[in-house]
Amino acid sequence: MNKSKIIANKLFWFLRRNGVALEPSRDRHLIINQTLAMGSMDDIQKLFHEYDKETIREEFRKPAAGLYAPAVLHFFEYILDVQLNNSEQYIKKIHGKPTPGHS
Repeated sequence: MNKSKIIANKLFWFLRRNGVALEPSRDRHLIINQTLAMGSMDDIQKLFHEYDKETIREEFRKPAAGLYAPAVLHFFEYILDVQLNNSEQYIKKIHGKPTPGHS
């Protein structure tokens, strides 16, 4: 990750069409949560070089609904020493798991 701008890459495929460059300070919520949820270990290491742990912890406390795989969410809760309230809302609906009220 480049400290001045982050160009849309594999983690931000949905921005490629528009040629959008992410600003690390303005877009830190998107950058941090998307990288934690879908990044490789190399991506995670770069993230920790770009942002300090407290900034990552602060943004992780406000994840997007349905972004994280269960194991990934719980892994980063442990690593960042954060306990999210209602963490189920941040977990992807995967493996054909029925949503409440549907059978």
